Amino acid sequence: MIAAPIPRQLLRRCMLQSSLTPFRSLSPFRSLSFFRSLSFFIWVLFPTLLLAQEESALLKYKFQPGQSLNYLVASQMVATTKVQNAEQDSTNQSSSIKELKIVSVDPQGLATIESSVKRILIKATLPGGGQLDYDSSQTDPVPLPFRMAAESIGKTTSRITLAPDGRIIKAVALQPDGTPVANPAGGPTPRHDVLPSFPASPVQRGSTWQETFQVEVPGADNQPRTVLLARKFQVTSISVTPNNQKLVQIGFVVEPAVPPSEPEIVSRLTPFLVTGELTFDASAGAVVAYQSELNREAVDALGPGTLLRMSGKTLEKLVPPQTPPELLKLEE
Repeated sequence: MIAAPIPRQLLRRCMLQSSLTPFRSLSPFRSLSFFRSLSFFIWVLFPTLLLAQEESALLKYKFQPGQSLNYLVASQMVATTKVQNAEQDSTNQSSSIKELKIVSVDPQGLATIESSVKRILIKATLPGGGQLDYDSSQTDPVPLPFRMAAESIGKTTSRITLAPDGRIIKAVALQPDGTPVANPAGGPTPRHDVLPSFPASPVQRGSTWQETFQVEVPGADNQPRTVLLARKFQVTSISVTPNNQKLVQIGFVVEPAVPPSEPEIVSRLTPFLVTGELTFDASAGAVVAYQSELNREAVDALGPGTLLRMSGKTLEKLVPPQTPPELLKLEE
């Protein structure tokens, strides 16, 4: 005998009841707790897990032999000096095209990089209203204050061997004729703001690290002092653009690694103590933008009863090779 087929309506009712049976076995209170736990996971924990997976990046330079990176570097600085009741302002603006040429990359990823300035514009407003302008492509003769800058145009000013994580393995500053600049052991080495060092492991939003570097400033006797500074970094965001660039925003602040004991040293460090942000393209392995700001004042910087106030900003951004330099517009 062939069994009669089950009516479709009865089959649907049985399937629906079967699917509801596990939930019907729960008490109303336990069922509510289950749904609350499920909702908490879906709306809170699950997005957090996804965010933790997406917002991470390994910061490594990916230089290639023969590669050339061109950066537009623009800066503006206003210095106010006050001696007793007399106050004077001076303003300096400059813009240049800096080239980082990747000479070679060895099997370990160590890159030899040569730095040069292709063109520079300078505009200086002196105390009393005088003004000096300089364009390396046009000005002749060169104003005396800008002759050192003019002599370096188009010439290699430093040669750095850099590890993929940004550690400086070797650095040499070069004179315009190509000879190395005398650099005593332990003294400052050439460095670039667009070549910071990075941690060995992947970073996430909130990750922090720091690097140290040395600068020279004159002491009370006008003899050079070597001071160790620390640049402290923190990742503020990680995002992916529509063309699959993974961009990492990194904030930073520069402070003395050890507070100087000489008051003159403290005041003369002012131009170096900046805050800012840089953007690293983790996909391309290069810094694409950098900016820093300075807004500080130093009491007795020029002697008892004096005041030095400095404010300004510096911008660097990766640009095509033929980009002309342009001066920043001063903010009112």
